[in-house]
Amino acid sequence: MLKIMKNLLPVSLSYVAAVVLFSSCATVFCGSRAKVTFDTNVPVESATLTIDGKKHQVNAFPYETRVKRGFTDTEVKVESEGYDPVRFTIFKTFNAVSVINLFDVLGWGIDAATGAMMKPDQRAYEIMFAEPKANATE
Repeated sequence: MLKIMKNLLPVSLSYVAAVVLFSSCATVFCGSRAKVTFDTNVPVESATLTIDGKKHQVNAFPYETRVKRGFTDTEVKVESEGYDPVRFTIFKTFNAVSVINLFDVLGWGIDAATGAMMKPDQRAYEIMFAEPKANATE
């Protein structure tokens, strides 16, 4: 009986260490925000990006920022003088890093609560501005 206990101890400790180390893997490895890049199809001097209600003044493209991960999609509005506003949605997909949690229910819960279980479906987005609006004074 003692020999069995001695053999189980290292296995049990290894299992506990693995659960602790790999708990909430997507949160640890990826964080709760994802880096995305925005670029335009035409050169613009400046633009205002509104991402989920938060405004970003952009003076040069490509522009890199972080968006929240999570189960809700991210709404983006881009405005630049001389162009009609452009609206689009950043859809979210499953983040495969979460699978490392395996049977760790706590890890899955933490990843779900922080939103790290999801990620943007793309890392880069091209903003397609239409041809410039005609000047009203001409």
